[in-house]
Formats: sequence, structure tokens, C-alpha cells
Amino acid sequence: MNQKISGLYKGVFFDPSERKSRRIEMELRVDVDGKRPLNVVSGDLYSILNKTRRYVSSFRFEEVEKVKIARNEVLVAGKLGKFDPESNYFSDIKVAISTHSLPFTANVQWINSLGEIANHLCNHKSKYFRSVHLEHDIEEGVVPFEYYNPAELLSESASWARPISVVSAFAEAGIEITLVKKKRGAIPHPEIILQEGSFWTGTKLNAAIPKHFRSLSYKPRWKLWLFSALNYAIPNAKGFVLFCGGKRIGCAVFQNATGWQSAIEKRMRLFVYIHEIGHCFNLPHAWVVPEGSSLAGDGYATLSWMNYPSTYYASEACRGRDAFWKLFRFQFSDLELLHLRHAFRNDIILGGRNFKKSH
Repeated sequence: MNQKISGLYKGVFFDPSERKSRRIEMELRVDVDGKRPLNVVSGDLYSILNKTRRYVSSFRFEEVEKVKIARNEVLVAGKLGKFDPESNYFSDIKVAISTHSLPFTANVQWINSLGEIANHLCNHKSKYFRSVHLEHDIEEGVVPFEYYNPAELLSESASWARPISVVSAFAEAGIEITLVKKKRGAIPHPEIILQEGSFWTGTKLNAAIPKHFRSLSYKPRWKLWLFSALNYAIPNAKGFVLFCGGKRIGCAVFQNATGWQSAIEKRMRLFVYIHEIGHCFNLPHAWVVPEGSSLAGDGYATLSWMNYPSTYYASEACRGRDAFWKLFRFQFSDLELLHLRHAFRNDIILGGRNFKKSH
């Protein structure tokens, strides 16, 4: 079978434990083939009563096994899943995916310690694992940034070099970013924010958020604000995460600190954009061990958007900016992919859990 089964599946079914017409919606993420598969199945559950949709829980099964059981059917099985909030009612999962016709269907079987089984059906919806709406505004005088091509600075053209934008970098990680249209029927474009002084401060940025971020909400939502500005009060500040009500809602990037003209400046500008958006999704710096986690990754030796080129350290002979840019393939690490694709919903969604506790 040549079709890729990885991606997002969705299904809605009635809750058999309740007499009311409450339904359960499942968002199922299958990650077993395609680009950089992690062999993980994860998902989120929502309760739907009347017209109210409420998040209930998340689950994740790592190191799942994929077995072809028929010409047009694949079985993906996992054991001892992790749940948020914690639960031990169901421990194992089996997902039988049929590719006989479009859309692909996934028959999800939950299995508890007594061998009891609950079945749910989901349909394939997207090749992406998550979808985010990006609202982008720029300060007057900022040059719109579209993409950077690593081949511009490679002494020898590498097979992996390709033009990269913010949208394509996250698409490669399995995250769909859709630019929001500012006017009905218009091509997506940033709103121009008139210059409000020689530099931005935290106070000015906080005042700009509710004024310009039209999708601002204090509830968890897949809505992200990106603000491209000229200068911050600290001259070397290239960018940082923006908070509202203590919640991650977006980020700002400062053009005069990153530069925007030469290939080297464009490279750094792209890096800062993706680095800061990564923080918005609750990704820590590559050298930070997530709280409550034993996964430290490669630390300062990580070739990732979430490292600093200047602090890269693999060995005494391989360290610093030059070594980093020579080896970096403009992608996230496997641990970062695990978070982006399969983190529990409240640990990644904009406006979700506190930045310090859920990396």
C-alpha cells in the first residue's frame, strides 16, 4: 500500500454512559508513516451537548506497532497510554485503518484491563496533525518577510536545501498554519500598525494586543498573533513571546535587531520567527529539561529551531554559530516534533497551561 495513513481523523458518537443526547467528538492523530514518522497515536476528546463543545481529555500512545492485515487495511496498536487528566480506565488501543475508499476510516478500539472493548469510528480529515490560524500584523516601515533559501549560503548545494517560510517550516512538522484574512474576500495580508514612537516597550505591546489582535480570547484557542515590529527598548532584543492574562497568545519579532537585507540577515530573521512561534506552542529552549520529564534531548548540541546558534556545542571542535549553520537542516528535533504533533491539548494550545509548567 502506497497511501500514507498518517494525519488527523475525526469522529462523533453518542456517549453510552449518559441518557442525555450528549455526544463525544474524537480528534485522532496517527503518526506512523510519511515525513519523519514518530510511531505515535494521540488524540483529544470533546463533549458536545446541544451546541456547546467542551474539551474533556487527551491521550497519547508511543512506540505503537503498525501491521498490514489486509490489502486495504492496516492495524496500529499501542499499549499503556498516557492520559490528561490521568486515567487508568483504558490502557490499550487498536486502530484499524481502511484505505479501500476515500476518506480513509479508522475503527478505534479502546481496551481496558478487563479486556472490555469500546469501538468508535473516525474519518480522515487532514494530512496535518493540528491546524492554527495566524493573524499577522506589521509596524509601518517593516519589510514583509516571505521566505529564505538555505542554498544561498551553502558553499555546495545540499540535497535538503529548499526555500523555507514560517508556514512551510511548520507544515514540515505536521502543523498547518493558515493566514487570517483581515477583510472579507481579501487575500490574507498583515494590518499596518502606525509607528508609536522610536521603540516598543512591554507597556506599548500590551496595549497593542487587544487593539490589533482581532481573535484575542482568554480561552484556549488555536489562534496565534504574530507582530513584526522595528525596535524594542533593548536594542539586541530580536523577539519574544507575548502574554495576555498570563497566557501565551503570540509573539513579536523586531526587524532592526535581526536585519532583513542580506542572506545572513534573512536567515536569522526566519530563525527568530520560527523560534518564537515555537515558544508560543510551549516549546522550551533545546537545552532546557521539561519540568517533570526525563527527556533531556541533546541539549546545546541539538540542531533545532529551538537552540541558539551562538550556544551550539557538540564538542570543542564543533561549537558556535559557524558549526551550527553548517550542520543545521532547518527543522525541529524529534522530541520537539513529539510535542508539536502529540502534546496534550492544554500543553500546546494558545492560551493553555502556564508557560513554565507544560514544556
